[in-house]
Amino acid sequence: MNEALLHKRVVKFLNTLNEDRKSKVLDAIRLLQKFPMVRFDVKKIGPKTFRLRKGEIRIIFDFDSETDKVYVKFAEFRGRAYK
Repeated sequence: MNEALLHKRVVKFLNTLNEDRKSKVLDAIRLLQKFPMVRFDVKKIGPKTFRLRKGEIRIIFDFDSETDKVYVKFAEFRGRAYK
């Protein structure tokens, strides 16, 4: 099982969400601990960078296969995630 590390801006974004959305995003991040074994709406957008779609929220993360760590770099609503 991989270790999931959150950037401080992801934690700040999570604190702005209501409890329902926050729990859904945290469930998705917990599933990332089993990445790449678990397949869901993930798209590769860079050499080690991936995008996870969870409703209107986009989660951008890096996966380091050597250390088995998932670095969640960015989380934002769909319209603002790619700006």
